Amino acid sequence: MNINHVLVLTTDLRAMECFWVDLIGLHEGKRPPFPFNGLWLYSDDNPLIHIAEQPSSAFGNGSIAHVALEGANYNALLKRLDNSAYSYTEKALPISNERQLFIIGPDGLTVEMLFPLDEHQELTEKKQTLVYETNENFDFLGGKIL
Repeated sequence: MNINHVLVLTTDLRAMECFWVDLIGLHEGKRPPFPFNGLWLYSDDNPLIHIAEQPSSAFGNGSIAHVALEGANYNALLKRLDNSAYSYTEKALPISNERQLFIIGPDGLTVEMLFPLDEHQELTEKKQTLVYETNENFDFLGGKIL
């Protein structure tokens, strides 16, 4: 398993960019055309830190919204989740050809698991399907941010 990225929410996009670029040494790179302000900051060729502008403080300033991991067996994970007490939301992200599982863990920790869209079956009927389009607003786990 690999860490894919960390999403950092901020009310001051420029200040957060300066922190990660000028102080830490990352560099800005290519980012899909999401319908919200943000940046992807790279370490070499890896988009390690994603920054999203968050006008309100729903999640706090400078907070890490979630940790994303690249998964290997979507159906096995779904089975384990369905047999657990943890809640999750499935989402399709066609603009990056990915399927996402957002899992709420202990203490409210959110973990995003990423899988290729073509690797697994349809979303389960009991879970909400959200398809992100480049020109619409959407909810992030119940908190309007992105």
